[in-house]
Amino acid sequence: MIFRRLRTGLGLVAFLVVATTGASVAQLGAGTNPNAPPPPPLPNANATATAQPATLATAGPTLAPAAAPTLTPTPFPSPSSRPRRGHRSAPESSPSPDASDTPEPPQFKTLDGVWEVELQPLGHRLATYQHFVIVQQGSALTGYWQHEPHQTKTPITGSFDGRLIQINAPVNNGTVTFSGYVENMGDMVGMQHLAAGDVGIAFTAQHRKKEK
Repeated sequence: MIFRRLRTGLGLVAFLVVATTGASVAQLGAGTNPNAPPPPPLPNANATATAQPATLATAGPTLAPAAAPTLTPTPFPSPSSRPRRGHRSAPESSPSPDASDTPEPPQFKTLDGVWEVELQPLGHRLATYQHFVIVQQGSALTGYWQHEPHQTKTPITGSFDGRLIQINAPVNNGTVTFSGYVENMGDMVGMQHLAAGDVGIAFTAQHRKKEK
């Protein structure tokens, strides 16, 4: 009985060896069979690499970079605009709504009244002061010229056309002439001639208000 079991075990082992050997031979034969179909081609690595960016590019929408916020610098106050310590800054004065650049109307409408005459003779350091008392009637002028010596009052005649003026005053055997122009009935500028052909003396005159 022992012998029968041993023979059965040996037969089983032999069967396993034959089966294993046959499978190996079958595999070898399949690998060397010229009629066997070729294995499927491997994927192209280059094509995959080149196609990959396109797949990624079309995978989703392109996001534009967000614009950086614009920063506006805040100016610092100048040192001169800061109030001093212990002092209160005075409020800024705003121009009055009624303020106007229109000049004031002239104070005088005629030449009537007293005129203070200032002469500056050549070679003299100090000016001399005289006066006219003028009465205007249209373009004709009358009145007197008050001058040295002793504040003598000499009658005058003259003419005025709205700007140019000429005043004549008889003195001794001659005539003193004042000729020039008038601005706004308040200022007079011209030359005084003591005789015909002389150099003359520059003068100015201001219209004075009547004393109350």
